[in-house]
Amino acid sequence: MNARTTGGHREPLAWIGLAGVGPDDAPAARTWQRRLHWPMVAIALLSLPAYILDSSDLSAGWHRVATAIDAVVFAAFALELVWMIRLTRAPFRYLAGNWLNIVVLLGTGASLFGTASEAIALVRVARVAIAGLIFVRAVAELRVLFTRRGAPLLVGAAFLSILVAGALFYAFDPKIHTYWDGMWLAFITGATVGYGDLVPTTGPTRVVAVFVVLAGWALLSLFTANIVAMFVGREESELRVELHREIVSLRADIGRLLDAEEIRLRAEMHTEMRALRGDIARLAAVLDARANAADTPGARPPV
Repeated sequence: MNARTTGGHREPLAWIGLAGVGPDDAPAARTWQRRLHWPMVAIALLSLPAYILDSSDLSAGWHRVATAIDAVVFAAFALELVWMIRLTRAPFRYLAGNWLNIVVLLGTGASLFGTASEAIALVRVARVAIAGLIFVRAVAELRVLFTRRGAPLLVGAAFLSILVAGALFYAFDPKIHTYWDGMWLAFITGATVGYGDLVPTTGPTRVVAVFVVLAGWALLSLFTANIVAMFVGREESELRVELHREIVSLRADIGRLLDAEEIRLRAEMHTEMRALRGDIARLAAVLDARANAADTPGARPPV
């Protein structure tokens, strides 16, 4: 993923380490970037449950699950990095434009090999933020969400987000006693209402709350864009129908004018042809009379 340039300046995504590969890079690199895009988004989002499990007060088994997730994330990012460096035409520019992948690898590797410090905790939080950035970049490519057809997808995404966040609140916050309370907390958090009857009280659930708020803002923004697209699309459809009617009417007027002009031209042509035939008949009569006069001695030829 080389750092692309626009007008002599590096692309903004290169500054945050998500440049990808440029349009002028090797075709194989561009193809594999498209193939790996969504799998890497899913793997990056695994950082969220890994962080929640590792920072919770659950049993050691759950911490081993978090370690296993870290291993999967590390292996996936390492394999993608090595494979894309092999395919790209500019490996150094790829590394410069996608330095965030290296940060993910360093943080995940340090966590796997037992380096425990505040820096590792910060790297884990950064990995969750990275997953969010990658997810936002992926959602931006789903242009259907900004059309009228995207409304059902948005409703489904909102409902699924509430279900998942509610389960996380219920599982990791001792103050949430039922799953329904967890769903209610997810809803008021995502809607940024904040009634105050329920609040996240543990570190993992506060991290969940951050992402629920971000998801709520994103979904509300998409709903707004969807409503605007609906009204704009309806107005555009009405304009197209009106334009089509005007074109049909104009074609009918042109057809009537052409028919009237054709009738007039035909009438004039018939009149001129009749006059021409009369002239030819008179000329023929004169020629016949002259021929007869030439054959008769002493006769005067007709004028």
